[in-house]
Amino acid sequence: MTVPTKSPLLTYRGVVVAVLAVGVAASVAAYLLGRREERQQAVAEFQHRAELRHSLTREVLGRYADSLFGLSALFTLEARVTRDEFVRAANRLDGRIAGVQAFEWVPVVTPAERTDYERELGRNYGPAMAQFIEYGADGQARRAESRPQYFPIVYVHPLPRNEAAVGYDLMTGPTRATLERARESRRMTLTHPFRLVQEKGDHSAVVMVQPVFRGPAGGAGDGELAGFLQCVFRVHDLLETAQSRQPDTNFDLLYVDASESDPARRVLHYRPSRETAARAVPTEAEFRDGVVSEHRLPFGQRDWRLLFRPRAGWLESRYTSMPLLRSCSLLVLAGLVAGLVRMTGRRTATIRREVTERTRELAESRRQLANTLHALPGMSYRCTYDGQLTVLFLSSGARELTGWTADEFLSGTVHFRDCIHPADLDRVREITRKALEERTDVEVEYRVRTKAGEEKWVLSRGRGVYSTDGALSFFEGLAIDITAQKRAEAGRLELERKLLEGQKLESLGLLAGGIAHDFNNLLSSILGNATMARLSLTPESPVEGQLRSIESASLRAAELCRQMLAYAGKGRFVVEATDLTELTDDLLPLLKISIAHQATLRLELLRALPPVLADATQIRQIVMNLVLNAADAMVGRTGEIVVSTGVTHVDASTLAACAAGAGLPPGEFVFLEVKDAGTGMTPAVIAKIFDPFFTTKFAGRGLGLAAVLGIVRGHSGALLVTSTPDVGSTFRLLLPPVRVKPPAAKRNGDAATREWKPSGNLLVVDDEEQVRAVMVAMLKASGFSATAVADGESAVQLFREKPDHFDAVVLDLLMPGLNGEQTCMALREIRPDVRVLLASGYSEGNILGRLGGGRALGFLAKPFTRDALQRKLRDLLE
Repeated sequence: MTVPTKSPLLTYRGVVVAVLAVGVAASVAAYLLGRREERQQAVAEFQHRAELRHSLTREVLGRYADSLFGLSALFTLEARVTRDEFVRAANRLDGRIAGVQAFEWVPVVTPAERTDYERELGRNYGPAMAQFIEYGADGQARRAESRPQYFPIVYVHPLPRNEAAVGYDLMTGPTRATLERARESRRMTLTHPFRLVQEKGDHSAVVMVQPVFRGPAGGAGDGELAGFLQCVFRVHDLLETAQSRQPDTNFDLLYVDASESDPARRVLHYRPSRETAARAVPTEAEFRDGVVSEHRLPFGQRDWRLLFRPRAGWLESRYTSMPLLRSCSLLVLAGLVAGLVRMTGRRTATIRREVTERTRELAESRRQLANTLHALPGMSYRCTYDGQLTVLFLSSGARELTGWTADEFLSGTVHFRDCIHPADLDRVREITRKALEERTDVEVEYRVRTKAGEEKWVLSRGRGVYSTDGALSFFEGLAIDITAQKRAEAGRLELERKLLEGQKLESLGLLAGGIAHDFNNLLSSILGNATMARLSLTPESPVEGQLRSIESASLRAAELCRQMLAYAGKGRFVVEATDLTELTDDLLPLLKISIAHQATLRLELLRALPPVLADATQIRQIVMNLVLNAADAMVGRTGEIVVSTGVTHVDASTLAACAAGAGLPPGEFVFLEVKDAGTGMTPAVIAKIFDPFFTTKFAGRGLGLAAVLGIVRGHSGALLVTSTPDVGSTFRLLLPPVRVKPPAAKRNGDAATREWKPSGNLLVVDDEEQVRAVMVAMLKASGFSATAVADGESAVQLFREKPDHFDAVVLDLLMPGLNGEQTCMALREIRPDVRVLLASGYSEGNILGRLGGGRALGFLAKPFTRDALQRKLRDLLE
């Protein structure tokens, strides 16, 4: 039988068509590959240009920082720099630093130096500016309040348009956190964009802050902080100046502050190219949509990023006709191959097509692998595992993650075990070994130490690759930097803890305020009636002792209210320079009586102790509470309670472990310590001892240590608690020392020594009938004539009818209808010079400040005795 064969013509045509098809496909592929290569070259050129622009920008910004550092040398070398010297030095920098809005000198000023600096402001800028100022919530300037330290702007150049900054105390300004960061880091620090007080428009500005230290390097603290030099820029002017030195119209530029988490504040400046200048400012996400070159621009301890984007059509403009020529060449070659097919046959054509296809696939696979490895947020690795990891391959991300290059790992100069934190090394080895033995994926989090000594968190995921006989060939995977996620999680937990503590304090403050008001009104009636009843008796009356007991019990109840207010941080302190050693000496007899025979008291007090700013009454309460707690802890034991004072240096780690004061700066502190040899406490008990109403005693209210913590917070101090079960506990109070001036000698004829005879007509306003009655009785017994009304409306009406009849008004603060503050303002509208004594069961707070203060206003805390009422009225009326 004859086997049919294909026609030579059909065979020839099929092969020719196949060859031509392959040629067309190859030409198209060549064209596409050529275009892709040209695009990659254009992108590479774009990246190179962007890198050059980034280097120029970094150099310009570096000149700004260097110039500001050079200016700081003037203040480092000179103990006191005059305004003219500052202006001359700043003028020399005007030509070198373009776009500067102002140079400012901000010294560190203590309360003792404030007057001298304010006088100097008056001499330099006129009497109208001779004071430190701060800005209230309404945006109005006012004289700065007293505080332990000031950061005033004393020199400004140029002055025009910057007058509002003269004397501005930056302790209340938006850059205070930046100043503290500059102080701690001792390096130039940049603020986030904000609106300046001297700016009238919506322009945002940034401030370069250079801390200036004075003193011998290498000494304690490496010199004392003298102040801060500030260089103020508008954000637009600063970044436009950095680019205008050598503009490039082919790129759109976007400055991003990566330190900011708020997307609305991340974009600092947008500089479009000439072709895109009319378009709206894009968001960061819109700008990143496409080919973008991102470069880090660390400046002033902020993580700025410079994003470059080629203008529309720029990449396409780099294309040439070479891919088309290559495509045409391949078509010609296909024609030649088709002519040769007649001699080589179908086999040769088939082989050619397969080789072309495999080559294209291999090139594409390599390209995909290279792009994938480059885009990984960490490093990929392949290692052999024999108890140690011998590196076979490592991606370029190793350098960014560890600081060492891939070549250093491949050559054995450095090993993986050198990077892993020693505390995590055994755990990583065990998890890896177990996973490889069980042939499961390896996933482990651990810390690495970079070449620069920085600590990072890494998430490593990998798996073993095995041969056909089951042996482990190698181990490969990916290591990702998760440091940012770890820090974010830690920050979130810390924020939640602070919010919870704040909510607890706020709730307790509301409760304490309500109880204090209601109780103090009741106690005012009880204490006043008892006092008046006792004064009407003869000293030999048998009721005298009982009435004194009522007065004493009322005062103790008032003290309980003050303890609750103290815990909530709402107590009213009378702050003055106090010597903790002298205060403890005065308490010695009372302390010995209080602890009786429960323990032996020993004092180790340092004489000539530096004074601290404190309320002596509140500090005595701390000492009494701590000593009584120590005595209770030593029931059934023998030993000593040691009370000691002194001065010590406290570092940041110790402050972080304190129950209060974790945010204070490290340094020298005056301490008062109470140490016992009692039962001690576990960490679980220590965590609860400051909670209100928590107690480990059979009897007690549980407010002692809670009040102690509130008093410490109110004094901006710290409280460190250490305890060991069955060994004892130590409570250490830490307060910052202060410098005080010696008190001026009293003049002869002081008003306090003159005899005073109460007289005059008083108007009493209080919604509580019993309090009104008691107050009227006290005033009449003292020699005054008193008229009482029950509400503010009645008081205003009566006062309007007889405005000159009353010498003073005793006014309750909290009343229905018109409250005390509103009533006081209404009375002043009728007669501006009326004298008003405000009475309240709450603490004073800032009520006198809100009402204008002055000698025509006074405050009386409920409950009160007749003597206290007389003293307040004497101060008010004289």
